[in-house]
Amino acid sequence: MKTKHFFWLAFIIATTLGFSSCKKDNNGSGEVQSVTMMNVSYGSNTQQKMDVYLPANRSTAATKVIIMIHGGGWNTGDKSDFNEYVDSLKRREPSYAIFNINYRLANAPDIFPAQEQDVKSAVEFIYNKRIEYKISDKFVLIGASAGAHLALLQGYKYITPVQPK
Repeated sequence: MKTKHFFWLAFIIATTLGFSSCKKDNNGSGEVQSVTMMNVSYGSNTQQKMDVYLPANRSTAATKVIIMIHGGGWNTGDKSDFNEYVDSLKRREPSYAIFNINYRLANAPDIFPAQEQDVKSAVEFIYNKRIEYKISDKFVLIGASAGAHLALLQGYKYITPVQPK
C-alpha cells in the first residue's frame, strides 16, 4: 500500500514541479539559514499543527511552498505519515519551503467540513506568515488519499487561478 501512495505522491510532485518555473533570488537579501519548526499551531485545536521546513537562502521572491496533507480516510492518519517524504523533497527541491500539516480528524464532534476548514486555515496562516518566513505566495498543495481530496477542495474552492498574460 505504501508503494502505491509513494507512486501517486511522486507523480503529483513531479507533475507540479515540472510546471513550476525556477529563478534565482536576485533581491540581495543576504544569507538566510535553514529553519525547522515542529508542531507549529495554526489554530486552537491540538490537532491543528504543522511542521515547517524553511530552506537556506530563501526569499519572498523565489521560495515556493509545498503544503503536504496526509491521508487516512479523513478519520485517521497524521502528518508524521509523510516524514520519510519530507527529507526526499528537501533533497530534490532544496529551494522549496515545506509545510506538513495535520487537520482535525473526522470524528465527532469534528465532522465535515472541519477538515476542509483546517486546510484553509493552514493555507491562510502560511500566507500571512510569508514575509516573516521569507517565502513566496506560490503554493503547491499535495496529499495522499483523503489529503489529496482536501488539497483539491482547497484548490477548487479558494485558490484564484493565475490569468494568462
